Amino acid sequence: MIVFRDAVVSDCVAVAALHALSWRVAYRGILAQDFLENNAEQDRLGVWRTRLTAAPPERQLVRVAVEDDQLVGFGCAFLDEDARWGALLDNLHVHPDYKGRGVGRQLMAHVAAWVIDRRPSSALHLWVFEENHPARRFYERLGGAAVERVIHPAADGREVPSVRYMWHEPSGLITSKRF
Repeated sequence: MIVFRDAVVSDCVAVAALHALSWRVAYRGILAQDFLENNAEQDRLGVWRTRLTAAPPERQLVRVAVEDDQLVGFGCAFLDEDARWGALLDNLHVHPDYKGRGVGRQLMAHVAAWVIDRRPSSALHLWVFEENHPARRFYERLGGAAVERVIHPAADGREVPSVRYMWHEPSGLITSKRF
């Protein structure tokens, strides 16, 4: 049984490891292979230490999915990230062995519920690398609309085409029969 809960400091290493694993699988051919294999986990550990060791800001959510004490997914969102696009889903990652089991959809529902609870009129948006076609299909199945394409600096130093997806009404992520 998968349990969803807010992340705690002791989740830092597991979140960073899953984040790096997810990148190695999803970003092969998008980011530099050397970075993915040799630097991604340390890079992500720095990010997650910062996010999880300080008192969590009111505008940040880090929700994890755990099964039998193993982290199988997580989502991180920030309120009020953009005046036009609303809350930002900065991270959504599911362990490759758990994809297709509804973990990502459930994490999206948790994030949407959190955003609605705190900012009822807020939209929700995220960025995805343009070449990450599986993620793009996932967000499109959940009703996300591709609304913008830009070039983003990536963690490996490259400039990568990215697409913004958004939901004007995040409530659709909660009430959808897909959950």
